[in-house]
Order: sequence, then C-alpha cells, then structure tokens
Amino acid sequence: MANEAADRAKSLGINNAKFYTSDLESVTGKYDTVTCVDVAIHYPTDEMAGMVGHLCSLAEDRVFFSFAPKTWYYEFLKKIGELFPGPSKTTRAYLHEESVVRDALEKAGFKVAREEMTGTNFYFSRLLEAKRV
Repeated sequence: MANEAADRAKSLGINNAKFYTSDLESVTGKYDTVTCVDVAIHYPTDEMAGMVGHLCSLAEDRVFFSFAPKTWYYEFLKKIGELFPGPSKTTRAYLHEESVVRDALEKAGFKVAREEMTGTNFYFSRLLEAKRV
C-alpha cells in the first residue's frame, strides 16, 4: 500500500510526501495527518484506546481512524464465523464501541469533524476524521 500511495502521489506531481510501513507502536515523529485504516480489529479495546492516544500524539492537525463497529449485526456475523474455525477466520477480529473510540479521540485533544461508513460485500467499517481542538 505504501508503494501504491507513493506511485499515485508521484503521478499527481506530489514529490514531498513520504510513505512507509511500520508497526503502530514504533511510529514516532510529528505529522500533519495520521491515518490508521482497518487496523483496530487487531487490538483489544483497551489497547486500541491507547493506540488512538499514541496516534493522536503524532498528529499536528488531524487523524483519520477506521474500526469495525460493535453492532448486533457484526456480533451475529462473528457468531456464524465461529462455526467455521480456522487460523485465517475473522472471528478473531475485535469489534469496538464507537463511544470508546470517540472518547479516546477526545481524551487526546481531538474532535470528530466527519464520519462515514465504508463497506464491501463482506466488510463494513466506521471511518472518523478528527481534528485537533
């Protein structure tokens, strides 16, 4: 994804952007915008909330953060998935209450400015854009 983003930026004439991959815990520095898309499913809620705080500490202006919302529908899909266990099944994905994500953003000094639902045939996520207050 980082290579694809770099290629697209270059094709648009953007030459001062840097793209790289890293695990979230070791990212350091300051950035205008921090984006974390569909990674929260790998973190239990308490760790996810801490990760939101870490990502916000890196952002000067805004954060884009997406997560699988904890809804009755997703809970139902997880229960169905548990009938077909296997090492690559999404039943191990963590779902998060939207209020917990919003609280973590607010605690870090950010306020949600925009929100959207994203989705495909098999996956839905909540996308929040939060700006520093």
